[in-house]
Amino acid sequence: MSRWFAPLAVIILLAGLAGCVTPQEVKAPHITLQDVRLLNTEGLSQHLEVKLLVSNPNDFDIPLTGLRFGMQMNGLDFAEGLSNDRVDIPRLGRAVVPVEVTVSVLAVMKQIQAVQKKNGVDYRVAGTAFLDHVLLPSVDFERQGKLDLNVQGRDKSFKVM
Repeated sequence: MSRWFAPLAVIILLAGLAGCVTPQEVKAPHITLQDVRLLNTEGLSQHLEVKLLVSNPNDFDIPLTGLRFGMQMNGLDFAEGLSNDRVDIPRLGRAVVPVEVTVSVLAVMKQIQAVQKKNGVDYRVAGTAFLDHVLLPSVDFERQGKLDLNVQGRDKSFKVM
């Protein structure tokens, strides 16, 4: 009987621990476009800094380990962004994640033609956020809105509406 006691004790112990450790309900973070800032132009490329605001609705920190996203303006593909920077999103908090993207001057020219009669630009940002969390390794996101094209001051950033 003693040869069954040790394996049985281990099984009971593991079952008891499994009952104590219940996975928390994990909610996906909310990701929105916060700001777009013009950087510099090189040849036929325009560099932009896109700032994404990541909100964590959970009662625990979420480590963001990367982002991959595409951006459309007025229904036209505009830019793609990648980031492998690690950013810890505090519990019930927010963090801004800046991502530098490169856009062709041709895409910028198409947008200028498309918005000559408008006061703003409709945008769509969609992609995947990669998280260092066992229950939520990645989450897809999509956000739509409008950018105000009135350049604000010397920093050449656009207001997100």
